[in-house]
Amino acid sequence: MRKGAELLALLVASSLCLSAAIAAQETCPADIDAKCGDAASDGWEGEFFPGITKIRYEGPTSKKPLSYKWYNAEEVILGKKMKDWLRFSVAFWHTFRGTGGDPFGAATKNWPWEDGTNSLAMAKRRSTRIT
Repeated sequence: MRKGAELLALLVASSLCLSAAIAAQETCPADIDAKCGDAASDGWEGEFFPGITKIRYEGPTSKKPLSYKWYNAEEVILGKKMKDWLRFSVAFWHTFRGTGGDPFGAATKNWPWEDGTNSLAMAKRRSTRIT
């Protein structure tokens, strides 16, 4: 009986620690040099791609192709802002290294910096595209 109580106590303690760790996660800016902290990512106005500025919510009537029509980061839904419900991310391999191919077809994109080698120079060219 004692082992069961110890196991239950360990399970409860683990759950509490995991819950605390999840609740304490910070939202960090995409800018590598910036610090994490409260609203740090909201203030970053850099460009991931030259000539393309931060995409903003403009509503469903917007004619701009690079605008959010339905996603409004500041809108509160069920007590949380939309940006907290829907955290966006990019998978490096699939986005910047993948060819766009799938089991049903050939590659659909060709990166201008790729030369088909696995050299150090090629790795450096890739790294300058994401920093």
